Amino acid sequence: MALSLRRARARKHTASGRPREVIVLSGGGSLGAAQVGSLRALFEAGIRPDAFVGCSVGALNAAFLAVDPTPERLTELEQIWRKLDRGDVFGRNRRLLASHPLMHAVRRDDHIYEPDALRSLVRQWVPLDDLGDTAVPCHVVTTDLVTGQPSWWCDGDPVTVLTASACLPALFPPVALGGSLHVDGGVVCPVPVERALELGAVRVWVVDTSGGALGRRDDRMTALDVLLQAFAISRAQLDRPLTGVRPDQRVVRLRRPDLGRIEMRDFSQTARLMAAGYAVALEALVLAEVPVPRTG
Repeated sequence: MALSLRRARARKHTASGRPREVIVLSGGGSLGAAQVGSLRALFEAGIRPDAFVGCSVGALNAAFLAVDPTPERLTELEQIWRKLDRGDVFGRNRRLLASHPLMHAVRRDDHIYEPDALRSLVRQWVPLDDLGDTAVPCHVVTTDLVTGQPSWWCDGDPVTVLTASACLPALFPPVALGGSLHVDGGVVCPVPVERALELGAVRVWVVDTSGGALGRRDDRMTALDVLLQAFAISRAQLDRPLTGVRPDQRVVRLRRPDLGRIEMRDFSQTARLMAAGYAVALEALVLAEVPVPRTG
């Protein structure tokens, strides 16, 4: 998009003041399909986001919709998710880390999957030159691997920023961004509610799908599975009570769907996940005293 369009968007948001509705989307790998179901319920109830805040797969969903936050665009996202499979994200050829550890140790590999498929997916989802060209702002979190701190991005190359935010440690290589190396934002900020509050949001809708497993949890566990599961446990511990909520702000946290032991690289449960996400969003709308859409 042209610079003039970005300036027009900036004037629009400056004139409108603080964002009224902000949607926060967590990480969660394939569980991001549940976010799509939740977003469907929110859109049907008339919730129109003034901004998105996203981490990892939530950042991908957020950026896709920030381009054009309409029910029609959401339908496109649903259709894409229903066809999405593991190869679309991780590629068709897994590197042989597990079967040849000595070879990879000698080569000093820092990842299992090449990022080509993920980068291609981002290009398809966010066909912009700059993340700042979205129709509504999209705030994306990454983890600075050098400082150990969260970094926030609302402009820049979408492929680089979104790939970094979804860069699961050990699965994908760290991404060079802003003069440092970055990995998955979920390492330090899996459910970035505080960012929405800092933006001054009047009402924040929190769609949290960060509770899935990253690897096997049985006697078949490999060293990689242990590493990924430890990461998931550590990330869950970061889900602390909120601080800094002003009296004129309201946070509506959707109940995390009970998804059992769906592995976060398993894309075979999309329909089930969407249905679960839709159900918990309806529940949250009722609790928030927002008229729910009629079904059936």
